[in-house]
Amino acid sequence: MKGVILLFLVSLAAFFAGVGTSVQQQRAADAIWQQEGVMLFPKALPISQFEFTTQNGDIITNQDLTDRWKLIFFGYTFCPDICPTTLADLSRSWKKLAPEVRDKLQVILVSVDPARDTVESMKPYMDYFNPTFLAFTGNEDSLKTITPELHAFYAKVEREEGMAYLMDHTANIALVSPDWKYQGYIAPPHWPKRMKPLLENLVKR
Repeated sequence: MKGVILLFLVSLAAFFAGVGTSVQQQRAADAIWQQEGVMLFPKALPISQFEFTTQNGDIITNQDLTDRWKLIFFGYTFCPDICPTTLADLSRSWKKLAPEVRDKLQVILVSVDPARDTVESMKPYMDYFNPTFLAFTGNEDSLKTITPELHAFYAKVEREEGMAYLMDHTANIALVSPDWKYQGYIAPPHWPKRMKPLLENLVKR
């Protein structure tokens, strides 16, 4: 009888130790989202139907890429600072992720300047940073629809005569679930040291 009781107590202790470890791991996972500039919404927000053209000339809609999380940010190829910085940071972060994590993610640049960002101009631009990243362009109506839904904005900025216009735009990365719902965002900076644990945790949700 004493042996049975002892075995029961050992099993009980092991059980509570396991529960304690699980709780600690969950708290650690939750803690990485509790930092300035990072947000996961308690309830995902819907995104309207859209249709864009990728830098590869393919038509893409909400029915595509439903097997992975989307990291969406708004920008354009003529951007002098934010866009190349974001793409470079994301590419460095991407290379530090395990293949099984990358398989569950898709980086997407949505062009806020479809007049200049054609398939021909966007493909070499995206290939330079990372050929696995996608760019969406070619549909002003879809752009106007999903921009506010992802809590983003863009505006044309005219400059002096003879100088090309610029586009002001949001710098956040929107986190979109596999079923195309807006789940949260990550504000700059998007350094690999900051992004890697966030993305590793994101794909487990």
